[in-house]
Amino acid sequence: MSKGLDASSYDTDKALHTHYLRNYEQYFARLQNREVRLLELGVYKGGSLLLWRDYFPKGLIVGLDLNPIQLEDPSGRIRTYSGKQQDTSLLDRIGAETAPDGFDVIIDDCSHIGELTRISFWHLFDNHLKPGGLYVIEDWSTGYWDSWFDGVSFQPRWVNGFSPGLFRFRSLMARLYRSTLATRVPFAQKFIIGLKRVINGRQFRSHDHGLVGFIKELVDECGMADITRPDLGKPPQRCSKFQDMRISPGQVFITKLHR
Repeated sequence: MSKGLDASSYDTDKALHTHYLRNYEQYFARLQNREVRLLELGVYKGGSLLLWRDYFPKGLIVGLDLNPIQLEDPSGRIRTYSGKQQDTSLLDRIGAETAPDGFDVIIDDCSHIGELTRISFWHLFDNHLKPGGLYVIEDWSTGYWDSWFDGVSFQPRWVNGFSPGLFRFRSLMARLYRSTLATRVPFAQKFIIGLKRVINGRQFRSHDHGLVGFIKELVDECGMADITRPDLGKPPQRCSKFQDMRISPGQVFITKLHR
């Protein structure tokens, strides 16, 4: 019988975010009785490691934090490391020592700084997450906080910005791009694309600071099959590395594509 996630008796801030736990259960229930390999970056005193240990009775739970962690673990199923999340050599060592076949789950609850999260994400995702494995990024909304290292408060930039005249002009550009004339005249399509870039500007102006910006950058990976289409001039073509990506308040869940 599966056991629900209850963090109330553990020293972790996950107990304050009940919707986090509900989201985790949706993904973790199917893994609960498997020999899961789970890595969490940023574990503070290690309370969440105990939570994962008790939820996954057959799992090996690995934690990384900037400061050394002291935990009592009679089960012997917890491993801890100290260091920086952007230290890729350390990440490789952790992977080799605890999950040589790859992790099933990786959770980033670490610095919540966009550029550091990007480094550890791509290194771990590409090299140490199993195909079909789950990568979770927590607290991504720090990018909206002035008080955070790389956060900036949200400023609305576009209100009721629809312009019928400009929309008609864009429609004209689209028809011209597909026209016989554009395909016959040298560089005509490139000229139209350049004009579209100038006219459109940043049509949907979006907050892109800190971890918020990195999460929005990951949306581009979801569209990689179209980004790299040969007819769009961005080869070599490849599909997205993501099977799916779910963005929810405070959490992002990314499933690695099965190869």
